[in-house]
Amino acid sequence: MNKSESITKLAGALSKAQAEMPVVKMNAKNPFLKSKYADLGSVIETSRPTLAKFGLSVSQFPSSVGEQIGVTTILMHESGEYLEESIFIPTEEKKGLSIAQSAGLVISYLRRYGWASVLGLYADEDTDGHVENKATPKAETPKAVWTVAQKQAVVKAKLADNEIEAKNMLEHSIIPRNSSEVTVVSWSKHYRAARDSGKEVVESAQIANEAYTKAKEGK
Repeated sequence: MNKSESITKLAGALSKAQAEMPVVKMNAKNPFLKSKYADLGSVIETSRPTLAKFGLSVSQFPSSVGEQIGVTTILMHESGEYLEESIFIPTEEKKGLSIAQSAGLVISYLRRYGWASVLGLYADEDTDGHVENKATPKAETPKAVWTVAQKQAVVKAKLADNEIEAKNMLEHSIIPRNSSEVTVVSWSKHYRAARDSGKEVVESAQIANEAYTKAKEGK
């Protein structure tokens, strides 16, 4: 960690800010852990007014070390005092995503954790109670596969570049595996629109799944 020679004023301001900081709204859901979390926008929107009130600000920027990509987070006080820390993790090309897209996901993820951590914010639901006892593993049910026709329909609709990307998209959906091609394409349109607007994968899937649920219920 890097810091200014003195952090006396910063520490005092941060203490007061934390006492008044609102609870961060957990506005997204992790479909894998079945838990809620606050996305980057929620973390930033919740904290900025209180930070400004006490002369504090947060700045973040991407950085890298060798093959690792990371984010540097700086907590600053109007006096010029600051705290700075970086976090790095390996990144690699994921199926259906370019290196640049994979790096973007990593940066968004690290920004959320860096911002919340430096301010002591609680941005994730406790999932300890959802962890299964590894001593008694349950037998896994083989997953059904998405059909070639379904994947090709997504590609033909120009919502994915190839069948691998289409499959990776659909793995985040709640639609039945025997859904019609029309349903699959409809879900994919909502997902792609959310991703193109800058949403993360999990949040985009949530938006598409909610749209599917509402359509199914006739809302």
